[in-house]
Amino acid sequence: MKKSFNIYLLAAAFITLAFSQSCVEAEDLVTPNVASPVLILLEGTSFGATSPVTVGSKFLELDKTNILDHTKGIDSIPVPNLDIAVFINNTNEVARLVTGTDGAADLVVSWADLGLSEASSGNSVRLEFAGTYKNVPFRKYHTIRVN
Repeated sequence: MKKSFNIYLLAAAFITLAFSQSCVEAEDLVTPNVASPVLILLEGTSFGATSPVTVGSKFLELDKTNILDHTKGIDSIPVPNLDIAVFINNTNEVARLVTGTDGAADLVVSWADLGLSEASSGNSVRLEFAGTYKNVPFRKYHTIRVN
C-alpha cells in the first residue's frame, strides 16, 4: 500500500513539474511582427501561355491622422520613386521597378523570365514584390497562373 502511494506521489510531482515548466511566458515574439509601411495593390493573376505576364502594382501610404473623424477617414497617398525588386523562389530577382508619381509600376516579363521555358495551362509562379519605405522593409506575395 505504501509502495503504490509513493508511486502516485512521484507521478504527481513529475506532472506538476511538467505543467509548471511549460507555462513560461515569452517576452518577445520569435519573429517580430511589423505592419507594412505601404498598402500594396496588385492586379493580374492569369495570363496566356504565349502572352507576356503583366502585373500592375500600386503602392500607397496610409495617412491615418483623421481616422477618428468619420467624415474624412483614412487618406491613401501614392508613394513616388519607390524602388521595388521582384523575386521568384525567394532569391532569384527577375525585375526592378520604380514607381511613378501616381505610385504605380507595371511588371512586364515573359514566362521564360519567370523560369517557365515552356508554359502550359495550370503552371503557376509565386512572385514577391519587396522594398523598403521609411527604413521599414516590406514584402508582398502574388501568385500568377497560366491559362
